[in-house]
Amino acid sequence: MAQQKGSSNKKRRRRRRARRGGAPAVLILLCLLVGTVAIITAMTIFFKIRTITLTGDTRYSEEYVAQASGLEPGDNLILFNKFAAIDSIFQACPYLDTVQMRRRYPDGIEILVTECVPAAVLEDAPDTAPDPKDPEKTLPVGGTGSWLISLDGKLLEKTAVSAQYTLTRISGITLSQPEVGKYANFFDEDDKKPLFLLLNTAADDGILQDIGEVDFSRQYDISFTYLDRFTVKIGSTENLEEKLCYLHLIVEDKLGANARGTLDLSDVRTARFIPTTD
Repeated sequence: MAQQKGSSNKKRRRRRRARRGGAPAVLILLCLLVGTVAIITAMTIFFKIRTITLTGDTRYSEEYVAQASGLEPGDNLILFNKFAAIDSIFQACPYLDTVQMRRRYPDGIEILVTECVPAAVLEDAPDTAPDPKDPEKTLPVGGTGSWLISLDGKLLEKTAVSAQYTLTRISGITLSQPEVGKYANFFDEDDKKPLFLLLNTAADDGILQDIGEVDFSRQYDISFTYLDRFTVKIGSTENLEEKLCYLHLIVEDKLGANARGTLDLSDVRTARFIPTTD
């Protein structure tokens, strides 16, 4: 009997300890809940956007970019959707190349931007494509006008011939559904690689600003005007860097300052200069 009584007392003591041990766990959960509510309340009440500042050289005003972001004074500094705001800025500001947003506590947003640089004017050449409803017929494509384009292919604006842009003009290429702020798509995708290879190589070489018009009507027979005195035939863009080296060598070392004519660099091994006779 004594053993049974002792065993019963032990069980009662264990149950009492178990009941006392459960209380701290409940208190911890309550504290965590209260703390979470307090943090959310503080975020909602205290961290409000009051100022939006713009950093970076751009044609867009601070007020315009702030409006484009969709953010307004009083919006929550922590909970707003940064990625949606950046996307809205890109849609409203096609010249922007990069956009970053930084929270400046306790109440500021800083928008950091860089701009695309116009590299050329691309004249969208008219063409025809088979009618999907009737393959025996064709539909007109292209011919949408002139577009300012960056070195990486972003269409910055649709433009008329303008005195403010003394840029290389590209002809002989047809765009596919061009749209301001989007990257160029081409009716003939094979045009893409040689076009940007030429633009970027010429830019790296430092002569892009001296190229007037580029005829891309035939990818294997590309030509451009140079220094307002020469027509340069490069054929394809194969071995382009070598061809530009020969261009410098001939124009700067072999020809006089008043020379005019056609430089055929389609094959550098047989490069030749044909002077203008007028």
